[in-house]
Amino acid sequence: MAQTTQEHHHHPEDLAADVVEDLELERASLHDSIAHDFSTSETGIVPLDHRRPLWHFIGIWTTFAAGFSYLFIGTQIHDAGFSLLGCVGVTLLGAAIYFVYAIFAAYLGSRTGQTHALLTRSVFGVSGSQLVSVFLIFGALGWTGFQAGLMVQIWNGLYGWSGVEALTIVFAAVMVFNNLFGFTGISVFARYVVTPLVILWVAYMVIKGLSSGSHLGAHPKNVLALNFWQITGVIVGSAMWGNEPDIWRYGKPKFWWPAPAYAFALCGSMLLFAVGGWMMAEFAGSSSFGTVVKYTTHYSLFGLLPLAFILATISQFAINDGNYYEAINAVQNMFGGWRRWKRLYSCLICAGISALAGYLVNYAVTDGFEKVAAFLAISVPCATVIMCVDHFVFPRLYGISRSLDKVPSWGQTAFANWPAIVALAITVAFGAYATGIMPGENANRYWGPATLIAWTMAGLLYVAFVGLTRAAVPRVQALKHALGFSKLVIDAPYPSAAVIDMATLSESRAGAATGGTAPALAGSFVDAS
Repeated sequence: MAQTTQEHHHHPEDLAADVVEDLELERASLHDSIAHDFSTSETGIVPLDHRRPLWHFIGIWTTFAAGFSYLFIGTQIHDAGFSLLGCVGVTLLGAAIYFVYAIFAAYLGSRTGQTHALLTRSVFGVSGSQLVSVFLIFGALGWTGFQAGLMVQIWNGLYGWSGVEALTIVFAAVMVFNNLFGFTGISVFARYVVTPLVILWVAYMVIKGLSSGSHLGAHPKNVLALNFWQITGVIVGSAMWGNEPDIWRYGKPKFWWPAPAYAFALCGSMLLFAVGGWMMAEFAGSSSFGTVVKYTTHYSLFGLLPLAFILATISQFAINDGNYYEAINAVQNMFGGWRRWKRLYSCLICAGISALAGYLVNYAVTDGFEKVAAFLAISVPCATVIMCVDHFVFPRLYGISRSLDKVPSWGQTAFANWPAIVALAITVAFGAYATGIMPGENANRYWGPATLIAWTMAGLLYVAFVGLTRAAVPRVQALKHALGFSKLVIDAPYPSAAVIDMATLSESRAGAATGGTAPALAGSFVDAS
């Protein structure tokens, strides 16, 4: 199989060639993206010759991290009582915590070529996969509803439009449009035009604010009553997608390969926008985000309200492309195997749920934004940690290798991997309690870096539960049944210490063809890159 992800553009003058290559891949893959987007059991692994160049991902993640939602995060940091230096510090801390998770999630996706939801079939079984898919759907669509509400707040601030609740509900559903075109539809129109313009605007605003020196030494009052770890959790939750494997399954299967895209997006765009949001809130002297955006338009965009409207609208649509993509792939996991099911139906279901979420998160649930951010940072990431441990750690630790080179149909999927499901349930329940988002619980409770604690707990509990299961069920085949191996791989003739996925098998074939070795089949974890 041809591998087109080799890095053959190393100089700035070749950047245009990268962009042309990316756009050509978008055009060539349009049919597959609309039809299935490699999100069903029949088509569930992205071939190596469909992988995209690094520039593509830098564009996507910069778009995701350069939206108006991160300006909003900056205003929240300001209203939580942080100084400008405090804003920089807490944003970098949140970005670092997210990066620890994201680099492993990206590696899992690029090595297997599968969506997060499809991976859960092989690791969690039918019942666990359905549970994680529900987490994906409601977490992502809750965020979609918030982003739609934020866009309408901006409109209201710029023009004083009424009917914000109705507009939020309508546009939460309408924002599904780009996802009708699958992965190819994600932010194509935004990442090469709108995002650079928004970044230039915010960069100019920050430079102007720094040069004026006005209010930069201010210590705002904590009007939100959020503590340090709560605001850190909000930053982690706002950066978190949970479905990172969905995006990076189109990337090169090397551990550190995504790092430049993450670094550029997190340390460049997200930090820039958080600082910009802090300045906006301080200079405008208002807690209304729409009012703050209007003030900033006059401050740094020469009063061009129509341009601010266009940039904000397209930017918010682009952010919700990623949110919808996550949810739609989860619905595809649940129903895409039906013969007459079409990806369009998944899009319509998600649009309906998102409309409801737009109302609930913005208008019906108290502190809906903070609760959605906390849920996103806990639920799906814990499942990802469990899958990473299962795939990369267990072959070496326990000599248990679950091959992820195939996607089982529901009929071929085991009912449950109970150690994984129990570990996930405990950690999500702990995370929900530790962040105060359980119904009826203290909303001000937040135990330290609760998200990081929950992720660590998920991995350690899974290691412990599998160790106990292994001691109780010593026979290999019985152990595989107990751990929910699918019918496709339970009799796979691979070494028990091998990490098996589509990337390692390709490397093994390439090594055999050249007379070399296949390190992944010898049990290696992180390949050199």
